[in-house]
Amino acid sequence: MLQVYNFFIFIVLGIIIAFVFDIFRILRKAFKTSNVITYIEDILFWIIAGFLIMISIFRFNNGELRFYLFIGLSIGILIYILLLTKLVNNVLLKLLMPIKKVLYIFLSILKKFYNLIVNILKKCKNKSKKTIQKNNYNV
Repeated sequence: MLQVYNFFIFIVLGIIIAFVFDIFRILRKAFKTSNVITYIEDILFWIIAGFLIMISIFRFNNGELRFYLFIGLSIGILIYILLLTKLVNNVLLKLLMPIKKVLYIFLSILKKFYNLIVNILKKCKNKSKKTIQKNNYNV
């Protein structure tokens, strides 16, 4: 009976891992990233997935690797892909787009503020440079 329970736990874990993968995939769709960022995201996903699997194996199966655990993971991933991935993608993309717009507005304001500060500092630098040069000629 414990094996059946563990099998269903790992089906749920497969669904969770597929959901985490979808989150990374949705972020890639919403925010165009460089290849380096994509590689970092991939490594981060595999670390998260490996950690979840390892913790689950120790928590629910006393650290024993059994073939049926990986079958359960595979079935969970398959269930998620067949039944939930389109729905989750659509919902999360619709939720993420307004956040993306607000983020871009905030970043553009921040960029304008940064440019303003840089320009003020450049003017101060040039003024002080002229003052120093003027004072050096007067000496």
